[in-house]
Amino acid sequence: MIRVLTVHCEFRPQSSGVARHIEGLSRALLARGDIEPVILAQNLVKVPDDYPGQVDAGGFGRLLPLIRTADVVHVHGSRTGISALALRLARWLGKPVVFTPHCYYQGGGRLQQGLKRGWDLLIERGTVRGADAVILLHPGWSQVMQDIGLCGQREEIIPNCLDAAALTARLQQAGQCRLSGAPAILSVGRLDPVKRLDDGIRALSEPGMEQAEFHIVGQGADRERLEAFAMQCGVAARVHFHGWQDDASTAAMMKGCDVMLLASEREGLPTVLLESLLAGVPMAISDIEGNRAIADVVGWPFRFPVGDWAALARCVADCVASGVAPSVQQAVFQQFSWQSRANEVAALYLDLLRQRGRCA
Repeated sequence: MIRVLTVHCEFRPQSSGVARHIEGLSRALLARGDIEPVILAQNLVKVPDDYPGQVDAGGFGRLLPLIRTADVVHVHGSRTGISALALRLARWLGKPVVFTPHCYYQGGGRLQQGLKRGWDLLIERGTVRGADAVILLHPGWSQVMQDIGLCGQREEIIPNCLDAAALTARLQQAGQCRLSGAPAILSVGRLDPVKRLDDGIRALSEPGMEQAEFHIVGQGADRERLEAFAMQCGVAARVHFHGWQDDASTAAMMKGCDVMLLASEREGLPTVLLESLLAGVPMAISDIEGNRAIADVVGWPFRFPVGDWAALARCVADCVASGVAPSVQQAVFQQFSWQSRANEVAALYLDLLRQRGRCA
């Protein structure tokens, strides 16, 4: 049995795309029978009741003892303190290390951008170079990382995936919560300026959107600004903030909407787009590299330029009229489910162990 320690700053699968990635991958690895993933999180809300693996909420204090007992250490998350320390401790103890950065957000004010640049120069560069392998979610991230001075010794392209079986089960068990609006537009994700939810709010004033309503599921510091912006645009009565919702409630809302929206200016490889298309719910998406890395592969054409709320409104209408073809759903399962792709991650672990003479 190969023991893999997975480290991230949080484990909240019901509200975090990275945590959903970790959970789905861990379930698929457990199902193999030869790999035992142990998840160490700095912040833990609630482990899913049906998750069969081990999750430790000890944070920094548990790093050293858990790394000592691991065969491989897999750290997740860019510019994350616990992941950076975990990688360095693992290297010190002679353990193979895999690093999945997921996404490097470059936005923010001048001070925030300066702090990010300082972290990249002083810490992140060593994190990336110190990993035995870096998993990138699509080929475009290789150039992005080079542009900010982060180059790994070995890069593997393994996309973000979803647990297709778990999603299908959630949808089958969930009722339908019919959302108001014609169309009823749903966004699921954290409330952050990089998600550009204000573009969705502004689009409600476009021709043809007079009866549309925008339902926003998620938490984040941007809520107050978005509420004020909806008031300013005169559409506050048609914008609904639902806060955090559990998986069952979110699945019911997905079944009860007409279209989903992802307007972000940057994404790693968004789990929510995969879930939407596999569920047969059309999604209007911004034309950014992280979204294209999914859409181009599965044949999903409904995208709009970032920040163009008129084009966003037209894209929403086109999505509602089109729906999701079964061929798109099948392509998502084949290319972006852990049921299809987890063995690639397992093969990487095994290869790193063989290189060190620790695996036959």
